[in-house]
Amino acid sequence: MPWSFWASYLLKLGLVGLLLATMYAICCGLRSLRWYGRRLDRSVSVLETAVLSQHATVYLLKVGPRYFLVGTASASMALLAELAPGDLTTPPGYTLK
Repeated sequence: MPWSFWASYLLKLGLVGLLLATMYAICCGLRSLRWYGRRLDRSVSVLETAVLSQHATVYLLKVGPRYFLVGTASASMALLAELAPGDLTTPPGYTLK
């Protein structure tokens, strides 16, 4: 095969690689920005999520100044506890929102 075939092949392969790298960088940038769905005046936020099984999850919610522990299972949701801010412990370097 002539050299021009391989040169053209490598050029096309390089362009596809550059396109994939650019798309990956854009996706990572958008994910880190989280510009979609972000509101500064949010009154409800999910601070932590713990998946216990395929159908059971526990959420730590902040609603205004109050904290709630909520559990979900299959098609139900239940308030497990209301927590005082003093009840929450955080690892070093981590702050509650």
